[in-house]
Amino acid sequence: MKAREALKQIKGGDIKNFILVAGEDDAQIQQAFHALLAALNVQMPELNLSVFEERPEPMAVVRSLETLPFMGERRVVVIKNTDLLSPAASGEFSAPFEKANLPAQNVLCIVHQGKVDKRKAFVKYVMKKGMFIECNAMKENELAAYIVQAAKRRGLLISVKNAQTLAALADGDMGIVQNELEKLSCVCRGDITADDIEKYAVKSLQYNVYKIHDLMVGGYAKEAHALIGRLLAEDNNPIGFLTLLSNNFRQMLVARACRDARFPEQKIISHIMKATGTWEFAARRALTQCKQFTAPQIRRALEKLAQMDFDAKQGVISLKTDLYPLLVDIYMNPNKKG
Repeated sequence: MKAREALKQIKGGDIKNFILVAGEDDAQIQQAFHALLAALNVQMPELNLSVFEERPEPMAVVRSLETLPFMGERRVVVIKNTDLLSPAASGEFSAPFEKANLPAQNVLCIVHQGKVDKRKAFVKYVMKKGMFIECNAMKENELAAYIVQAAKRRGLLISVKNAQTLAALADGDMGIVQNELEKLSCVCRGDITADDIEKYAVKSLQYNVYKIHDLMVGGYAKEAHALIGRLLAEDNNPIGFLTLLSNNFRQMLVARACRDARFPEQKIISHIMKATGTWEFAARRALTQCKQFTAPQIRRALEKLAQMDFDAKQGVISLKTDLYPLLVDIYMNPNKKG
């Protein structure tokens, strides 16, 4: 279930003894956990709230679970920052908790790092008897909708288009999105505009790759050169820039192939997303950008980028001096062979 469903149930008085919060989005997990803890309303937390870390000794947790709440409605026991239920974790640890003499008003809440293995007995037990809250990465439209609502809660308005821009800027990272919204809420009044985002929000590396691509395609080589220089001066691992640029061309190659095959637009978008694992935003962008290149031109660009990646890792070339000339060759001389 989603965190909002669990909160609704808890506020309605339907509180389960076992709550498991897990998934691939750590920011969502932490947000859900703090909201759940607030909704559980632990009275006298210094006596009725026990927190264990990582891989506690099971019987220590059981003893805490079996303790009656003191001058409060319920006792909550938390295991956080744990990977006990991950696919890589060996063994099962469900039996002690399932067999514990658990008072009806007590709650065990496990805050898990990453996804859990749904084949494990305890996960199955929580899914059946308790609340299993999954906090996986949002899809693009979900994240944009979240940004619109989060801005609204801060007394600000943001269009769906600008919300999508902010999501892309943060590369889909919920933690970064939240930080950027906090920053924008301090400097913006009324609306969050595209200019506000460009001026105040921190640009992800992926966003800057998109911008360099746009500048090169648009013929703004001087501006692209300046941005590349700033990025490579700041980045301790410029190979990451090359990887993202290659991914950009891979998405365009899939888009170009589908377009040449005369697939309908929505089918192309879906195919790009499935083939490259990218967001809808990036897939639509790839479809638009691929129109400026032929399939052989995109393949040539990928070959050039792959060779540069290999040479850079071997120490044969330096990206700080050789990357820009390569991009000029790719963008300005796309028909050149070799």
